[in-house]
Amino acid sequence: MNDLIDKKIGNEFDGSIISELFDGYVFKITGGFDKDGFAMKNGILTQGRKRVLLKKGSQMFRFKKGYHRDGVRLRKLVRGCMVSPDIKILNIKIVKIGPKPIPGLSEDPLPKRKGPKKANKILKEFGLLEIYNKKKQNPEERKTLRYMVTKFAPRREVTTANGKTYVKRPKIQRLITPERLRRKRVIKKIKLERRKYAEEQKKNYLDTLKHLKSLKGKKTAAKKH
Repeated sequence: MNDLIDKKIGNEFDGSIISELFDGYVFKITGGFDKDGFAMKNGILTQGRKRVLLKKGSQMFRFKKGYHRDGVRLRKLVRGCMVSPDIKILNIKIVKIGPKPIPGLSEDPLPKRKGPKKANKILKEFGLLEIYNKKKQNPEERKTLRYMVTKFAPRREVTTANGKTYVKRPKIQRLITPERLRRKRVIKKIKLERRKYAEEQKKNYLDTLKHLKSLKGKKTAAKKH
């Protein structure tokens, strides 16, 4: 395991370093934790710990809307991205499978318990994406688009603790419906009306300022005379 020291997150190494069982395998380092539970952070080029300032969108900082203020930053103690003797847990993934199959690791993956939820992925799975795009062009057939996707949504039977069995189906994500298109048109119209109203108000305000300025100039001119 000493051969892994000084390697960084994202580096690949031969599986024979770990054990002879992994001859021919290639692994990639994805992260890890040290003896005290501090996580490795990519980009911190050191073996030790560093206090880094994190902001919204940074790794290891989960921004919660309504809890955190906009622009808030968090100083956090993290471990560098280089492997050191203090690393107790190292996360790796298989990049290349070797000649010796390992049960539960390199065998064929288990079938997915749940199917796709996004509309495009459902349509791709059943080869209906081209038909869907053609139907979108026709206003009369747009009404049937929703049922076309939900019909092929993955269903599964769930049995409760009381012994009741019912069919469960996920809510389809990113599904474009006539209602959604209408809602987008309404929102766009409201935005345009607000912009137009704001421009009119600004114009009236500037006209008022000009008028007041001209009145003030006339008063000063009358006082001089």
